[in-house]
Amino acid sequence: MKGRLSHPSTPIPNDFVRKTGKKRGGYNCGRCGLPKKGHVCDFTKDSINEVPTPTSGDVKSFVSPSMSSVIRPQPPPPPPPRQAVPQLRRALSFDDIGVTDESPGSDDDDDEREELLDLESELDISGSGKLPANCLWEVLKRLPPSSLLSSAKVCKGWRDVSRRIWRSAEELRLGVPVNAQIGLVGSVLKKCPGLVKLSLRMKSDVDATMLACIAFSCPNLDSVEILTSDTSVNRITGDELGRFVAEKRCLTNLKMEGCSNLGGFTLSSTSLSALCLSDLFCHSKMVFNCPNLKEISLEFSRQENDNTDLTAMVDGLGKSCPRLQNIHVASVRLTHAVVLALTAANLRGLRMLSLVLGSEITDASVAAISSSYSWLELLDLSGSSITDSGIGMICNVFPETLSNLLLALCPNITSSGIQFAAAQLTNLELMDCGMSICNPDLDSPTSQKNDNVELQRTPSSKLHLIYQKLIIKHSRLKKLSLWGCSSLDSLYLNCPELNDLNLNSCINLNPERLLLQCPNLESVHASGCEDTLVETLKNQVCDDCTAEDYFPCKRLPDGSKRIRVPLLYSPQPFDDAKRKRRISKQRCAVLVY
Repeated sequence: MKGRLSHPSTPIPNDFVRKTGKKRGGYNCGRCGLPKKGHVCDFTKDSINEVPTPTSGDVKSFVSPSMSSVIRPQPPPPPPPRQAVPQLRRALSFDDIGVTDESPGSDDDDDEREELLDLESELDISGSGKLPANCLWEVLKRLPPSSLLSSAKVCKGWRDVSRRIWRSAEELRLGVPVNAQIGLVGSVLKKCPGLVKLSLRMKSDVDATMLACIAFSCPNLDSVEILTSDTSVNRITGDELGRFVAEKRCLTNLKMEGCSNLGGFTLSSTSLSALCLSDLFCHSKMVFNCPNLKEISLEFSRQENDNTDLTAMVDGLGKSCPRLQNIHVASVRLTHAVVLALTAANLRGLRMLSLVLGSEITDASVAAISSSYSWLELLDLSGSSITDSGIGMICNVFPETLSNLLLALCPNITSSGIQFAAAQLTNLELMDCGMSICNPDLDSPTSQKNDNVELQRTPSSKLHLIYQKLIIKHSRLKKLSLWGCSSLDSLYLNCPELNDLNLNSCINLNPERLLLQCPNLESVHASGCEDTLVETLKNQVCDDCTAEDYFPCKRLPDGSKRIRVPLLYSPQPFDDAKRKRRISKQRCAVLVY
């Protein structure tokens, strides 16, 4: 009977005694038969081995001595069999652990096996566990595209996660190897139906087939960037590019390198707001019908046989793109006539103007720019022929608005003009004067060998152009570039906000005439400088800037001398962790390549 022990009147042979040993690998307790998970068995070893003592009055309770000394209670009937759960393909699988293993073992081994099986169900990324899937998502989304494609071959769970990552991708940067087929790029792009930004670095040739693949696979593209390398050639023509821009009605940003085969082109788009084309060469027609265009960058080839008509291009640009704010044009064919055409456009929203490598741009061009655009925030006239007089006009027109001034490769300006600009432009944050304070005669290798002879032959009226001194005191200047200023002899900087200083190839800068009072300096570039100058820079920016952080300092009442105060008498406790953090933050690096 259930829950009772039956005692027959005659002894029962041992062969007929039911043995209730538990089946190895099961999920039920071997003593009481109840499910093992979350169960604490009430039957102990002592209670099982306990045998009742026979009495004379109760014969039915007598048990024959020939029976086994250990009689286990009859377990209740087993619970109904569980429904078979289909085995899922897991990312981490314990294939060496079987559920129905019949090999002998202890109860502790069964418990460990059950814990491992429970752990297996928790690591199932295709099940209901949320934490492992989230962790896998965070890991896989940081992989490059090639590794993400390989991860899909691990298992079904990883393939599902990688597929979801591809579908949710909004930005993709892809490198196309040499001799790669267009089908490879198309198969990757089809995995990203919601792609918004695409950047392709081409190591193979690019043509109209690539543009068609991009247009077909990514209908919602907002930004396209096609970069070329030394091994690739851009064969896209102007008509093909114009067709692509006209069909992509969501396109707002387009950047393309290697545009030497465009020829004449017409770009018409109502959504395009930023356009960047480089390596332009010999364009018979350049028409931009983009009323919402705000930023344009055109870099032309430096070949002398380039016959592009920049004056007509700028004239049409001002008429068809009235909302332009940033203009960058780099060409050796920039002239004063191009500047006049630009000023006649009357672009009222213009904030940044960059006309680079125009050797025919003079002080008259600066006067035209100053009279038409008095609200500029960035002005880049690198490679022009302006003088200190042009710098004076810039300071008179933009004393409060100009924050970035770039005058690199301007051989007609001196340290006096740069010093005047730093004093007048109070909101200046960036200044680039590389290769401006230099003497071309002293930069040649032959003259460097015989520098003493050349200096003796130099007239006294030109010695001030060789030994130039620069003193800058500015409260907002953050970046200063003086690379290649070979005529710079003395430098004194008092700029508390300066964090980047470029002194590359300042070969004549005297270490004894160098003084830097810039506590927030983070990097100083000193490639091509003398070893004594590099050592002086390290002493000034690396040692002195952290010397006062080890102990608090205090001045005497008359302010005449600075003394050290022991930490014991400091009014505020000095935390070592904060001190180290502040010291590491103020440390400056002198970079010598």
